[in-house]
Order: sequence, then C-alpha cells, then structure tokens
Amino acid sequence: MRTPTLLLIFLALVASLSVHAQTRQVAGTVLSAVDKAPLPGVSVVVKGTTTGTSTDPEGKFSLSVPTESAPVLVFSFIGFESTEVSAGGNSTVGPVQLKEKTTELNDVVVVGYGTQRKQDVTGSVASISAEQVAEVPITRPEQILQGRVSGVQVTQTNSEPGGSVSIRIRGTNSINSGNEPLFVIDGFPGAGDLNSINPSDIESIEVLKDASATAIYGSRGANGVVIITTKKGKAGANTISFEAYTGVSNIRKQYELMNATEYATYLNEAQALNNLENRTTTPLPFTQQQIDQLGEGTNWQDEVFRQGRISNYQLGFNGGNADTRYNLSFNYFDQDGIIQNSGFQRGSVRLNLDKKVSNKINVNFTSQISRTLQQRTTVNTNGGSGGGVVLDALRFSPTQTVRDADGNYTLQNQPIPYVEIGGNPVAYADLAKDEATITRGLLNVAGEYEILKGLKLRISGGVDVFGNQRDQFIPSTTFVGQNTNGSATKASNSNYSWLNENTLTFDRALNENNALNVVVGLTSQQFVNGNYTAAANNFFTNALGSDNLGIGANILTPISGKSENTLASYFGRVNYRLFEKYLFTFTMRADGSSRFGENNKWGYFPSAAVAYRVIDERFMENLTAFSDLKLRASYGITGNQEIGSYQSVGRYGLNAYTAGTTRLVGLTASNIPNPELTWESTASADVGIDLAFLKNRVILTADYYYKKTTDLLLQVSIPQTSGFSNILQNAGSVQNKGFEFSLNTVNFDTPKFSWNTNLNLSLNRNEVLDLNGERERFVGQSSTSIFPGATGATSVLRIGEPIGAFYGYVFQGIWQTPEEITASGITTSVRPGDPRYADLNGDNRIDGNDRTIIGQAQPKFIYGVTNNFTLGPVSLNFFIQGVEGSDILNLNRYELESGFVAPNKLKTVVDRWTGPGTSNTIPKANSVVRRNTGITSDVIEDGSFVRLKTATISLQVPVPQGISATVKSASVYVTGQNLITITDYSGFDPEVNSFGNSSLSLNTDYNAFPTTRTFIAGVRIGF
Repeated sequence: MRTPTLLLIFLALVASLSVHAQTRQVAGTVLSAVDKAPLPGVSVVVKGTTTGTSTDPEGKFSLSVPTESAPVLVFSFIGFESTEVSAGGNSTVGPVQLKEKTTELNDVVVVGYGTQRKQDVTGSVASISAEQVAEVPITRPEQILQGRVSGVQVTQTNSEPGGSVSIRIRGTNSINSGNEPLFVIDGFPGAGDLNSINPSDIESIEVLKDASATAIYGSRGANGVVIITTKKGKAGANTISFEAYTGVSNIRKQYELMNATEYATYLNEAQALNNLENRTTTPLPFTQQQIDQLGEGTNWQDEVFRQGRISNYQLGFNGGNADTRYNLSFNYFDQDGIIQNSGFQRGSVRLNLDKKVSNKINVNFTSQISRTLQQRTTVNTNGGSGGGVVLDALRFSPTQTVRDADGNYTLQNQPIPYVEIGGNPVAYADLAKDEATITRGLLNVAGEYEILKGLKLRISGGVDVFGNQRDQFIPSTTFVGQNTNGSATKASNSNYSWLNENTLTFDRALNENNALNVVVGLTSQQFVNGNYTAAANNFFTNALGSDNLGIGANILTPISGKSENTLASYFGRVNYRLFEKYLFTFTMRADGSSRFGENNKWGYFPSAAVAYRVIDERFMENLTAFSDLKLRASYGITGNQEIGSYQSVGRYGLNAYTAGTTRLVGLTASNIPNPELTWESTASADVGIDLAFLKNRVILTADYYYKKTTDLLLQVSIPQTSGFSNILQNAGSVQNKGFEFSLNTVNFDTPKFSWNTNLNLSLNRNEVLDLNGERERFVGQSSTSIFPGATGATSVLRIGEPIGAFYGYVFQGIWQTPEEITASGITTSVRPGDPRYADLNGDNRIDGNDRTIIGQAQPKFIYGVTNNFTLGPVSLNFFIQGVEGSDILNLNRYELESGFVAPNKLKTVVDRWTGPGTSNTIPKANSVVRRNTGITSDVIEDGSFVRLKTATISLQVPVPQGISATVKSASVYVTGQNLITITDYSGFDPEVNSFGNSSLSLNTDYNAFPTTRTFIAGVRIGF
C-alpha cells in the first residue's frame, strides 16, 4: 500500500512543477496620462481570464501569465478609459498611461457656484481639461482658449513678453464699456490680470457662454465667464513632478524696406520734384558720388531685433490621504523678448489644501503668491518725433550708422530737413528703462458644513492684493531724453479686493424619477484702488537713473488718487431633473453696485433653460449608432458694469496755477452727474444640440444664439451752454447673432496607435441698432503724426453696420496726366502722380462727403483644428488656427509709402510713379495727398490667415529598472509655435491691435511688437 501512495505523491509534485513551469511573471507601472503620476488601485486582468491584480500605491503591479502565449492585459480604473496592452514575451510592460474619460457624459464640469454632470448641463458650456492645458507650453492662461473653444475669439493684441490678450465671447456687446469676460479663479470672481497665474497650475477651464450659464454672475456676466480651477491634492501616493523647458524665438517676418542707395535716390527725387513744382532751389540731400558709395547701408530691423530666449521651471508636490490632500507648486518663468531690454519674468508659489475635519465638515484653502517683472519697450506709440523702437526701426534712414566714428550712438535721423526727425532705435532700446513689477497675493478659504443629507452650507472669504510699481527712465543720451536732459517717473498702483460668499446648496435625488439641485446665496465684494506718480527731469547725471528723483532740477507736480466700489448680491438657481431626460434650470441674481446712480443701484438678472435628453427615450434604443442626443434652449438677461467708479456722481478735477511765486490750487467740475445711470443689459437666447455617435467616438455640439444689448453706457452730446459737451447716459443698443460648431472625433483607438481630432467653427454677426437717435458716429484712433491735415477717426459707428467698420476714401489708382485730371472735372488740387480717390457724391470734389465704409474689422468666421496622435511612447499634437474675412488698417504703410516728410520706405516704393504709365499703385516721391486726406482703402488689407499655431512631439522615456523605485515617469518633448502662417497681410503679423482691448479701434496696426516664431525643448519627470 505504501508504494502506490508514494507514487501518487511523486506524480502530484511533478504536476505541480509542470504547472509552475508554464507561467511567468509580468510587471509594470501605470500612470495618469495627464500628469504622469502613479495610479494606485488600477485593475490589471489577463484578457479572457479571471487572473488579475491591482496596482500598489506607487502604481506598480506584478502577476503571473502563461509562458507559451502573448497575453493581453486589460487596465481599468474609475474615471479613466480602459486600455489593453499586449505583454508579448516581455517581463515588463509600460509604463502604461491611462487617459481620463474626457468624453464621458458623467464627467463633472464646473459652473457658477457648483458643479454639474456634463449630461445635465442645460446651458452652453465649454470645458478644457488639464491634459489639454499641458499639451502646449503657454505663457498666460488665456492663450489656451485660442482656437480651441467655439464662440471665443482670442487676440494677442501686443506680442511683447507679458503683453495683453483680448478675449471676445460671442462678439462685441458694448461700445464704451468693457467687453472682456469675467474671470473666476478658484471661486474668486473679478480676479483679472492673468499674467500672474501659472498655467501649469490649472486643472480645468470652463467657458460659460449663454445667459443660462452666466446669469448666476448677474451684472458681470454679459461678456461671458471664464472659470479657472487650479489643481487639488489627490489621495494616495505622494508624488513629485518636475518640468523644465527652454527655447529660442525669432521675428516671424520683417518689412522689406529700401536700402541706403534706393532711399538716397528717393530723397533726391522727392526734393527735385518739390523744387520743380514749387519753384524752389533747395539743394538735393545727396550728390551722385555719395549715393554711389552708400551700398546697402544699415538694416535697422536687423539691428533692433535679436534672438529671444524663453525658459520655464515647475516643481510640484501632490498627495494626501482620505482626510487631508495637498498640492504645492513652485514656478519660475523667464522670457527675453526679441528687442533689447524687453522681457518678462514670473515667480509663483501655490498651495491648495483640502481638509476633511469630520464627516460633516470640510475646509478648502487655495492660495497663490506671485511676482512678475515686465521689461517694456516703446511700441504702439502715437508716432512723431517720440517714435518708438519698432516704428523708428522702420523709419530710420539706412544711410545712417548705428554708432559714430567715436563709438557713440548716433543721436537722430539724418539728413535734416529732408527726413522725419526721430531717434536712434537701437540707442533707445539699449539705454532707456521701463519696468513694471507686480506683486500679488490671491487667497481664498472656504468651510462647508453638511446640515442634513444633501443640504450643505458653504462660507468663504478671500482677498486679492496686488501692487504695481512702474519705473521709467529716459537718459539725456537718447534723442527723446535730450530735450528734457533726462526724465524719470515712479508710479505705484495698489489694488485690494476682498470677497465674502455664503451659499446654501440642496442636492438630492428625491426619488427614482426626480432630482433637485438648489443653490441660494449672498455675496459682498469690495474693490479699492490707490495710485501715485512722481516725476522729474533735467538731471545732471544719468548714473542713478530713476533711483533718486531729487537730483532732477525740475520736480514735476506729484499725482495721487484713490477709488472704491462695492458690489452686494443675492442669487439663486434651481436645477430640476425629471426621468433623467427632462432638465430645467432657473436662475435669478440681484446686484447692487455703488457705481450706478442713486435711483438705480440694483439690477435684476433672470434666466431659464430647458434640455431634453432624447437619447433616453425608448424609441432611441434601436438606433444603436447614437450614444447621446440632447436638445437645449435658454433665455436670460445679464449685465455690464465696467465703466469705472464715480461715473454717476458729480466729480471735480484739479485746477492749479501760479501767481508770482505762489501756487494756487482749486477744483472745477469735470462732469454732469446722472443719478439715473444703470447697467447695460444683454438679453440672450440660445438653442443647441449635443450629438454623439459610435460610443462617443464622434461628438458634435452646435448652437445658435442671439444677443441684444440695450441701455448702452454711451456718451451723449448735450448743448455746450451746460458747460459740458456730453454726459454719460444709458442709450443705444447692439446685437450679436451667430452659429457655433464643435466636433470631436476618435479616428483610431488601438493599444498601439490612437488619433483624435477636435474641430470648432464660429460665425458671429454684429450690428449697431441704435445710437440715441444718431445715424452715425466717427470713432477710432490713429496718429496725428500721420495725418497732420486730416481727421484721425478711422471707423464709423453706423446704424445697421457692425462695430469696427473702417471708414474712409476709395482708392482708384494714380493720376497719370494733366489731361486725365481735366477730363475728370475734379476741382480738388491734385497733380499727376498723386493718388486718385472716388468722388462718390459726384460734386467734383474730394472731401469728407466722399467717405464710405471700406472694410470690416470683425471676422466672418474663426476656426481651430487640433489633432493628437499617439504611437506607442510617441505623441504628436498639431494645432491649426484660422481667421477669415477680417480686415486690418495698416497705418505703418502710411509712414512707409507716403511722401514728405520722408522716413524710409517700403521696397515697393522703388517702383513708384515717375511718369505716365509707370505705376498705378504707388504715388510719386513728393506726393502728400494721402497724408492730408485720411484713411484710404489701399491700406485696408485682408487680415485673413491660417496658422500652424503649435506642433509638439513628445516621447515617453522608459525608466531604467535601477531607478524605477524613485523615478516613476519621464518624457521629453519639442514644441514649435507660430511655425507657418498663410496670409496676404503685408505687415509683421495679422494678429494685431495696437490699441489693445479698445472696441472702437479694432485691428489697427501701428508700430506694434512683432509676433515671434518659437522653438522649445522640455522634459517632464515624475517621482
């Protein structure tokens, strides 16, 4: 009996060893695709079996798989997309990156004073995730919205480092008030100046576009709302992340200008014509021998523009447990502009804490402290002898050298009086100083108490404090500074805003078919601004710059001021869900503002929306191609209060004069008070559809909207017998209407290769409806230097036309012969070689009555296309941005094509009119007709463009086993920005507005800082 027993034991051992020999171990790591942080608790299963395991707190796993097969491992985790990876014959896989379920309908989006499931949203809300923010290195948060959100037009109005950005959501609503959206950062509304916000800290950005979404912000919601949520701590393994990138930038395009020989020839010709026509004998500026020796001369653009540099360093700590979570980050950003002494630096520290005090009490703390330094150069100036670095680089004579024989900077343009007086732009860029330093602290703390199940009370308090110091010095060794023997200015602007918000939220499913979310609250916010300016000139030395104003012999009158305004609000919102398919939203907000008249302190802003989830109907069950179908409609009223403080009350201005040696100071009234002044109101209607096909592989969102803004805050003309020429009143109206489309597709989705595309297209039509009974108003800024004998207005506000309609004369070519002038019957004084303009009213004169609309600044449509490719560890991202049907007023061409006084000219002027039949586009060398006429159609250019905005290639680097316990992930990437631009615009770049966020001077290009092409290389490491 013992022998069979031993035999059975022996056979069992052999079988056991045989089974053991048929399996092997496979190990790996699982990371988040967003921040490359390890993911604990991820399910890892061998496909087709029950064999599996979970990742540990460091995201690692190990499990047994069959030896003689190539098993497929399935990775799944709540909130992330499942992924399949073939283990092949390898002992390690990965690191495997799981993508968040960004297209799932159960995703949560941030809305005003709360969150909602994406499938329950009734308004028009767009969301950008942290993954999308991380795709492209950006310098400020607004840039991530450019071309990526339908209905949102983002324009880099000033491309200098730290320069301003303009945002329009669904068009331009206001004429004199602000058109920028309201920014809300971690629940703090009105937190402007996003230059101080580190983009790497952003978790998500939501754009609220229609009244249903924005009415909860009442008087500040008319221009849309942008909600920025920064990263919070995640429970689980503590992680450290580090990112660094560096790169270079260069000017994307230069103007083609005359060289020294061509310019000297031009000046001689202009003076010779002037002598002939005016019977003068002024000597020519150059002899032929001098011209023959000039050659190419100085290319001032090459001298002014340099290669810029950019670098960024980010260090983050994230983690916590079920009760306490933290996110701590440090950032330093440094950019040197493409012009000497232009640059921008930002240093910031962010700490976000979330603490679960008990089962009923939670405390949240968000904070950022930052300091920025912007080194500015003179751009967007009014021209003239004050010039500017960019403008003078275009105007300065190529016959001049940068330095004289002694090595000193040449002071001014030559030869006088044949050229326009101006200073050496290289000297100004090198010697002048203009720095703006902003120190900012933004803190918000909130406590939440669950009174009953589903009923929560939230109380928050926050403060936003920042001080802006401006430091300017222009030494006497520059052309501009010689007139004052050096000048210096010190300016300070301190801003303080405190906020208290109290909300009560009820959020519960009442039963199987009914769910209710109710938010009621009251808030109070105060804004305080203080400023002062001190200045001096006539310095006996430049050595101290602006550090000691007392050594200036001429101390200018100091200026200081202070302003305050307060906003108190009550609001409520009800979201009701019936049968999971009928959705209703009702919102009301009441705002009381100190800015408005005694009789109109309070404004009321209601909205309502409804949505129907057709996909949940039974008849949709057989239509398996559909994965979502929702219809939306909304209507509401929002407001605009951006007019500054004290506009409704009587104000007084300083009136000082000197009697003998005594300075006497008095006050004079500066306006007529208007106690009836109140908000601009924007009534908005929206209808939309959300469609998804093939298990959300194709998602389409489409909206049509109509907005009408009434009670515009408009300066209205009054009889001057009142002592004033105008008064600020509520008068006039503007409308915007348009379509928006957004399409997201997953083109391929396999373990080895994926490709997804995002396309958005927006069409907006703007129209002025009423101007308080006026038919039109002439508006828009230009340069008195360019038009010494003509009006400076560039645009017209006219009933039935959009804001931004360029207004001027229609160019018809060049007068060729005296006979042609005589035959035309024209009585205005012109000569052959002068530009010819259309006599629209047929009175044989060219005057203001012949002006007409000659262009439109607002585009016909804007679009963006993003493609993401992933092939194993390699990822590619391409972003294309486009603007179509937008015109630009190129004021630089007035400087560079018009006759006396003569700065340098465009290369095209070489082929100017020199006799009948020689040119029908460029006038003769001494023609001054264009300068004395005003805005003309030949300098209104098509500003349409399509641009490869960014292209990024990144590689996930395998982590060597020896350091895998410390380094969890590593990747490198290369990014190019503004790589290719296809446009007919002749200027530096079609994305420009020299007058910043002004709605009355849209798309005007005059000595703006040029756009750059940038190349960046970076690395991301997770610990």
